[in-house]
Amino acid sequence: NGQTRTLLEKVCGFPDQWYGRAFSCSDKPLDVMHANEKAKLVYLTSDSTNTLEHLEDDKIYVIGGIVDRNRLKRATIDRAEKLGIATAKLPISDHLKLFTTKVLTCNHVFEILSKYRDQDNDWKKAMMAVLPQRKDVQEVKENEATGDTANKILDPKEALHPSS
Repeated sequence: NGQTRTLLEKVCGFPDQWYGRAFSCSDKPLDVMHANEKAKLVYLTSDSTNTLEHLEDDKIYVIGGIVDRNRLKRATIDRAEKLGIATAKLPISDHLKLFTTKVLTCNHVFEILSKYRDQDNDWKKAMMAVLPQRKDVQEVKENEATGDTANKILDPKEALHPSS
C-alpha cells in the first residue's frame, strides 16, 4: 500500500543511491511486481526455520518489511507463507552470539548482504563489519576438534583481527 516506500523515502539517498547496489522497489505489491519470478523469491525474516547458507545469484532476496517486532509478531513470515514464497533467515546464530534481539533493521540486513560479497562470501566477517556495538556482538568460535559450534566466545575485536 506504499507505506514502506513512504518510510524509506525518508532515508538519505533512497532510492537513487540504492539502485546501484542491486536494489529495486515498486509501488506494486510483491506478488504483482514479481509475478513471473515467484520461484526465485526468498523472503528474509528472522522467524524462518530455514537458514541462508549462501547467496545465489539467480535468487531475488526480499528483506522483511518495516514492522514493530513486538506489535506485529510474525507479520513478515505470515505474508511470505500466504504468498507461497520461500523464506530464510541470516545465519546469525551459526557465527555470532547476540545478547540483544536477532531482529535487525532493513538497513543492517541490506548491508550484511552487500558485505557478504565484499568479504569473499564470509557471513561472520560481513556481520561483524555491519552490526553496531550496541548489539553486543561476540563471535562464536568453532570447535576445531569436532567442527561443532562451541560456547566459547571471542572478544568482538579479536573476531576481525585474530591474534593467532
